[in-house]
Amino acid sequence: MHQARQWYNFINEEVKKIYVHGYIKPEKSFHTLSEWRVFVDKILQYQKDGYYVSHGHGELVGPDELTSLIKDFYGFQLTVDVDRYDLLTSKNVMDHIEDFVNHRYWSLENEFSQYFTDIDNLKFAYFYSRGDLEPYVLVDDAFTEQVYGSTNNPKVLYHYTHPEGIERIKRAIEGGDPFDISAYTVAKRDFFRAKSNMIMEFEGNVRAGFRSDVKSYSVSNGRKCVNLHRMGYPGDKDNLCTDLVNDCNGELKTSLWNEFIVTPIRILDVSKK
Repeated sequence: MHQARQWYNFINEEVKKIYVHGYIKPEKSFHTLSEWRVFVDKILQYQKDGYYVSHGHGELVGPDELTSLIKDFYGFQLTVDVDRYDLLTSKNVMDHIEDFVNHRYWSLENEFSQYFTDIDNLKFAYFYSRGDLEPYVLVDDAFTEQVYGSTNNPKVLYHYTHPEGIERIKRAIEGGDPFDISAYTVAKRDFFRAKSNMIMEFEGNVRAGFRSDVKSYSVSNGRKCVNLHRMGYPGDKDNLCTDLVNDCNGELKTSLWNEFIVTPIRILDVSKK
């Protein structure tokens, strides 16, 4: 009960700090592969001792250390996300944990290391998306530095928003505490939110660029995370743009829009969509 209150307090406080569409994910949910390995090894030992995550049929059962360990790594998903999404249940989360420990963790590095020079230095978490808990990588300074060699990557971009959103971004810039947003440079399809009927042209510091849309969530530290299942792209290139000047601004094989994770620096213009 105490941890549930803690997560709901997180929602109430963090959403006040960062305005974005969608939901804020806690930074503490993200872990490096080595940190996940500690979690996995401990759960495997509990299984060896006869304590299985699936025994509770969606409820946390077992020794206090086991239940505390699961709450540390999946407390947000088991409290906030289960209440938030109709198709996600506690049993789904517990089944995911068991599959992750026994199988998914052991192929994670092989599956996604092709996209990064040092996957061991990145942080990952699992959040609900389209019927399943899917892997997300935190787009922090370590991510940006290893992809682009610098965390200073200015670029002029566009962002779909509305008057209230523009004011919040403006206040964040002026207050010296901007948060990352999604932006684009080319688009073939109109944005899907009817409320976002304005286009903001702005200068921003790019954290990551993608050839096509990438499912992303905002994180409590002001950064964003992106869905690793959207790293693929039609053809012989992957979705991650490693050259922000000469790449990622051309054809859209998905007929949607490209996407950049960006920290706004300066608003240049605002127009009606």
